[in-house]
Amino acid sequence: MVELRATTENTFVRAFAGDVYNTAVYLKRSLPEAQVQFLTAVGDDATSRAMRNAWVSEGIDDTLAFTLEGGLPGLYLIETDARGERRFQYWRSNSAARRWLSLLQAQGESVLWGADIIYISGIALAILNSNERSSAIELLRRVRMHVGRIAFDPNVRLALWETAQIAAETIESALSMCDVALPSSDDIAQLFRLEEPEQQANRLLAMGVCELALTLGSSGCLVVDGEVRARLPAPAVDTVADSSGAGDAFNGAYLATRLRGGSAEKAAQAGLLVASRVVTRAGAIVPKSISHPRASACL
Repeated sequence: MVELRATTENTFVRAFAGDVYNTAVYLKRSLPEAQVQFLTAVGDDATSRAMRNAWVSEGIDDTLAFTLEGGLPGLYLIETDARGERRFQYWRSNSAARRWLSLLQAQGESVLWGADIIYISGIALAILNSNERSSAIELLRRVRMHVGRIAFDPNVRLALWETAQIAAETIESALSMCDVALPSSDDIAQLFRLEEPEQQANRLLAMGVCELALTLGSSGCLVVDGEVRARLPAPAVDTVADSSGAGDAFNGAYLATRLRGGSAEKAAQAGLLVASRVVTRAGAIVPKSISHPRASACL
């Protein structure tokens, strides 16, 4: 999507971001040798072309970014308060990205086979219609036997769903077929009316989730993987400028560490560290020198 962020009362900076794309960027930065592909649908206009160029500059493969003739990108505006908490306004009812499933089906789901990890978010499901959501989850169930793992972040935005109940039912179905769940505690509280992290984790495990990294905002993360259950503190941050993209940064670094063979606990530590850097700067995608300073120093 096109991201607009206010710098003064009447001045805005344009960037390109979105939850799955943000995760792809931070995964690539954390694991430069990985081939990271972004599956979506974009238009054929000048802004969509500029968007693709931004992806390529981050090392993201756009082979699976299908072009929709006459399509346009979605747009959102970020506003933050004095504490760095974010508020979004969206314009994406006609976004080309809403066609990602139909264009994938036309291409053939076998293009996903062989992936080490497929990552999907609840927003990618929310922008589909009800029939398409069921089809998307069933497609992922079929593909699951041909890929390493499926990771899912509910990333709940209730404004995108018809009702909270539909959101909860759809996301529960998606959680039941994933290998790695990456929700926030706020997500689970909204969906299932459970406030305590341990209770939230137990609810997800009862759905069949095997590996879980439940982010707790400034309180860190609760990790569950087999017999391992650990609660990790978040690194100290002097000033939070903007929390946009922090969860996505966590997910990218987490998945990169798991792809390297690191434990879930080590992956969560890596995710918390990268997220703690991202919140110190405005925007969902921060400069590489901020998110991965040691990697940037080697360039």
